[in-house]
Amino acid sequence: MTTEMEIFVKLLSLAKCLKGMGVDELRELLNISSKAIWRTGESVFVEGDQGRDMFIICSGKVSIWRKNGGRKVSLSNLAEGESFGEMGLIRGGARSAGATALEETVALRIHFERLHQAPLAAATLYRNIAKELAERLMIANDIIVFQSQAGADCPPLMTIGRHQRIK
Repeated sequence: MTTEMEIFVKLLSLAKCLKGMGVDELRELLNISSKAIWRTGESVFVEGDQGRDMFIICSGKVSIWRKNGGRKVSLSNLAEGESFGEMGLIRGGARSAGATALEETVALRIHFERLHQAPLAAATLYRNIAKELAERLMIANDIIVFQSQAGADCPPLMTIGRHQRIK
């Protein structure tokens, strides 16, 4: 059986969003965070839910999905050391995707409303999140280019991600 300290040490070595944090920053972050646990098949959040917290998986796996035509489309399966919910932490509002535990999962929940209490950790965390979201955007751009090369009709880039027409 893995101890919580072993899980924590593993998390620190794997989590991209914690890269470059010193001991003081990690201590700050842990002081404003909590542990979240989900059973296999349990919903973490649903696309459209309001949410500001982000999560770093300590053990287990989570599926990230969106609905399309009434069915769930898998976007990614995440495991130990990976994070999700970052967009909620940054911009708030409705969740752009849903998350479901694929197995019993333990995560570190970073609370938006308490993040201001950890300014050193917040600065590093936001910088690392920006890098991760930039990587994801590059991948999404590659997918759009690939689809257009394969003959798929792609929406004009200025409309991607917009839910209503701008006047």
